[in-house]
Amino acid sequence: MLRLGFIGFGGAGYGLAKGLRQAGLAEVHFFDRMQETPPFAEVIGRHSAELGAVRAATIAELLARTDCVISCVTGSMAVSVAEEAAPHLTPAHLYADVNTASPQVKKQAAAIVERAGASFTDAAMMGAIPAFLHRVPILASGSGASRFRDALTPYGMNIRAIGEEPGQASAIKLCRSIFTKGLLSLLIELLTATHRLGVDDTVLASIAESLDGTPFTETARLQMTKGVVNAERMAHEMEEVVATLEELAVPAAMSRASRETLLRCAGLGLRERLGGEIPSTLAEVLAALENPPG
Repeated sequence: MLRLGFIGFGGAGYGLAKGLRQAGLAEVHFFDRMQETPPFAEVIGRHSAELGAVRAATIAELLARTDCVISCVTGSMAVSVAEEAAPHLTPAHLYADVNTASPQVKKQAAAIVERAGASFTDAAMMGAIPAFLHRVPILASGSGASRFRDALTPYGMNIRAIGEEPGQASAIKLCRSIFTKGLLSLLIELLTATHRLGVDDTVLASIAESLDGTPFTETARLQMTKGVVNAERMAHEMEEVVATLEELAVPAAMSRASRETLLRCAGLGLRERLGGEIPSTLAEVLAALENPPG
């Protein structure tokens, strides 16, 4: 029987535990450093009572009861929590870190955990816990990745082991966030401007007409291959965009950043190096960007 514990029983820990209990996991244990601190104690107590989750007084007590523990704190605490857990870990333990943190932080946590003899998993959650609960897509890397997948998959968790290097999974998650959070930021800037101009529906429909029906990978190829050749012209266009947003008193941080990125790209001389021809593949563009002149 899997003996599972959570270090941290906030939104992520509670959501994973709720789904796993619904899927038939018999026992859930947890320790949360805020479990006796109002107002957090009330919420944690209500959630633990709902799930029948058993509270531990300390991390040491939690690890004595469990053989698999999931660290659900914050990225800034990932290393300190691993350090606090390390004296109580044994080779029988599997330690999974689902916190959003840099690859370097995951490597530091892994080194601490593995020095204690336990297996470490860098587990990157690639979706929202409230929507998926325990079925959230997870990429796992590290010495314990396959073991983590094999232990939790029978309960419906969606885990894909991608390698034995801690930090691999988190690197993928953070790269993906460049797009997802960048897209959100773009939408905030775009729709603030369109709302003030009263053209929301028209602009959104125009963008949809350009993008709907085209696979995303093809959209990426088209944008990159055309963009590197026409970066200077596009940068001048973004100057007009910034001026327009300033007239509307709309914050223009994303548009300014776009202009700067395009100017930097134009400065690499890719149009000249490519003879003014639009490359046919994304690989050609990436190779050119990786090898600037000089």
